[in-house]
Amino acid sequence: MNKRNLVIILVFITFSAVNAFSQEEQTGYNPFVTGNLDDLNKMFEVPVVEGSYHRYNIVGDPNYTDMSTFVWYVENGTFGNYDPLTDTWLTIPTDGNISNGSFVELPGIALNTSQIWVRWNDDIAGAYGYIAVYERSSNDCILDQKISGWKHLILVPPEVWLLAGTREDCADQLYSVSAQFNRLNDISYPYTLYYSYPGIDGVIVQENIVFEAADLDASNQLHFDFIVGELDNTVDESYTFKLEEYRDQYGSYGKIAPLGSVQGQYPETSITITHLPQTGVMNMN
Repeated sequence: MNKRNLVIILVFITFSAVNAFSQEEQTGYNPFVTGNLDDLNKMFEVPVVEGSYHRYNIVGDPNYTDMSTFVWYVENGTFGNYDPLTDTWLTIPTDGNISNGSFVELPGIALNTSQIWVRWNDDIAGAYGYIAVYERSSNDCILDQKISGWKHLILVPPEVWLLAGTREDCADQLYSVSAQFNRLNDISYPYTLYYSYPGIDGVIVQENIVFEAADLDASNQLHFDFIVGELDNTVDESYTFKLEEYRDQYGSYGKIAPLGSVQGQYPETSITITHLPQTGVMNMN
């Protein structure tokens, strides 16, 4: 083999090695395949809850003066924008389907970064959700099969119910009801429980309580104490304490009394206030 042919072979080998690592994106390019999505060297693995909202950020190559394009992939979730202050969600139209999910291309923003919100789908507990991204430079170069992202085991949402459906108490007492919680997740604290009941003037009061794991007793129960005044002291009266809504810190809705009263799980408790006798003051002559 002459020297000239040897040089040509070495140049070809070097070019092939570089091209396998970094190359111009080809039509139909798809790194969102099982081998990459399940590679925990490329993807972080943590659980999330059905219906929860999460924001994902990626930092691109800081050496580019022109912004890159970021190709995002989601499976078992939906792309969008979520405003936690107003609790509003706006779905982002995707650019198409790929592998078992869909993708969207977003131009980079300040400092060559990108971000996107995902809402994880309902009723898919036990399945995996994937959110991944790769970067394409302004001149269409990529790092071949290079992705970054998260592999999520989708968890069922938590549950809550009241332990009693009816009760009877004397008027003008301190009333207490107990809520039972199930399927709580450490990643989801704090939780917020919304409830309603009639105030001392009979007008419905809507309140909420934000709680951490330490606020529950050993049975994962939470107890509410409140006073409802007697509106008409000539008759017995009834009112209802009701669970309205239950959410975790990521916006996922919990299930209220999922198995129903047949299983002793109640969304509300009807309390009958029995009349207090209006005994007068004893006099002595």
